Amino acid sequence: MSARAAGRSHAALLTLVAAVLAARCAGAQPEAALVNAEPRETFSVTYTVEIPSAGATTALVRWELAGIDEVKRIRLRFDPQRFDGFDGSGTLDRRRGEVQWSPSGPYAHLTYRVALVHPHAPGKGYDSWVGDGWILTRTSALFPRSAVLFRTDIEPHPESRARLVFRLPAHWDAVTVMPAAGVHQFLVESPDRFDHPRGWLMLGRFHRTDAVVHGTAVTIAAAPGAALPSARVLALLDRALPVMHELMGRVRSRLLIVTGVDPMWRGGLSGEDSFYMHGDRPLQTPDRTSPYLHELFHVSAPFRPAADAHWVTEGLAELYTIEVQRRVGLLDDEGYAKALRLFARYGLWDRDFTRDQDRAIHNNSAPLVLYALDRRIRHGTGGAHSLDDVVGVLAREGGVVTTARFLGAVRRVTGKNYGAFFRRHVFHGERPPVPGVGIARAGPGD
Repeated sequence: MSARAAGRSHAALLTLVAAVLAARCAGAQPEAALVNAEPRETFSVTYTVEIPSAGATTALVRWELAGIDEVKRIRLRFDPQRFDGFDGSGTLDRRRGEVQWSPSGPYAHLTYRVALVHPHAPGKGYDSWVGDGWILTRTSALFPRSAVLFRTDIEPHPESRARLVFRLPAHWDAVTVMPAAGVHQFLVESPDRFDHPRGWLMLGRFHRTDAVVHGTAVTIAAAPGAALPSARVLALLDRALPVMHELMGRVRSRLLIVTGVDPMWRGGLSGEDSFYMHGDRPLQTPDRTSPYLHELFHVSAPFRPAADAHWVTEGLAELYTIEVQRRVGLLDDEGYAKALRLFARYGLWDRDFTRDQDRAIHNNSAPLVLYALDRRIRHGTGGAHSLDDVVGVLAREGGVVTTARFLGAVRRVTGKNYGAFFRRHVFHGERPPVPGVGIARAGPGD
């Protein structure tokens, strides 16, 4: 054990003794003091991203680690077409698409280069782009996925303290969803013991709007040329956020929306506490759904889909785009019914939703089935429960949602078994009848 680690262990022992003594003086049990103790930060990480010039298409990234006696090895996985030039202290075992890094603390550094231009899908725009004096990308595009192996014999409960620093051309700004800690500096906080930068970000010269909306600190960063005014987005959030907060059972503290222009992806993409939207996308489309509310649902929901449940999360996001609009007075009953009829018309039926990942199932079939499920729940419980309650259960539990877990949540909310409904409309993909809006049961060849 190094002298630094020994000193830290001695300090930890003193802190532990003090906590136990304080607990005894207060009449509490020692175990309670240990459970309520805050996690102690035992090492630090500084991530630095340098943009060499206003027109640079490559960023230089550096990791600096301090006090890392407890870090044995870090495995980095990445797209070799985007990341290269890895170098650093300690030992680097390089393979295609992976680097095994043994930092050999207590101090270490790692550097590499990363391409800033990346297509979202062939021929369908970019999800990372360098514009005229601005850059729009995700932190996941700058930092490889990492897995850390700790030496728990040195530190049983390692916790990092991290910050993100940008070195930018003159007169450039930086915006992220992470809390600011200085000029172009941000605090990095994540659920992991090794804090990783998160969310969307924009660098350069762009239009920025900051506001507090129903307890949520909202930042909208718009690339030059984005058509939709930020004031209209804020007006939508002013109505929609209270509904989303109530649905998820929590008030979101931060929300970042970044908007880009061609040739970026002409849709929306969610991230941690943030989402991207193309600047030409409207608040409401001709089919009455809302791209902004769709991504807001994804960002707000503290759960993610398993491989067999993308129909659940995508279907909920799309259904609640019209449901939220109706609740806040932006969509009347006829507009709501029209949206449901379009779901029926453009849905893909007679398929297993848990296996087929076609977008027509996610965006049309699934929301109609979920609407029909909501009607069944309301009728079966005499109006005491609805799909809102099922979403609330998923939000409280968090984690990964499977089709089976979703069905279980419906059963717990209603006290009834909806297995037959799922077999017919989810696993067999039969279009549900919705008589109240003119959607009959599908017939042969329909």
